[in-house]
Amino acid sequence: MDIPVRLDQIERDGILDLTTSAVRNARRDGWPFKLVCRARRTASGVEASVKPEKVLSTQPMARITGTSSYIYFETDIFPGLAITEENPGLYATAYGLLADFIRAVS
Repeated sequence: MDIPVRLDQIERDGILDLTTSAVRNARRDGWPFKLVCRARRTASGVEASVKPEKVLSTQPMARITGTSSYIYFETDIFPGLAITEENPGLYATAYGLLADFIRAVS
């Protein structure tokens, strides 16, 4: 999006407050929780968040497990482009960490 976002501008809510029964009931009802990162451009910049959300079990994101990741883009050219990374190995994870570190200190 080419707009810088500071950490204090990102709404963050972890999984600590999710109870075992809430997770179990959500999965049973077909809406499992996933830790979802969202970002969207607005007139005033970028709104970003990271928080647990219920995802319909028939959606591709609901089937992501382990260390796999899923990203979904809505753009003017590609209104539904999705990329899934299936359980990245040690080298892919290390590369990602190094790239993030270099970008953070640059």
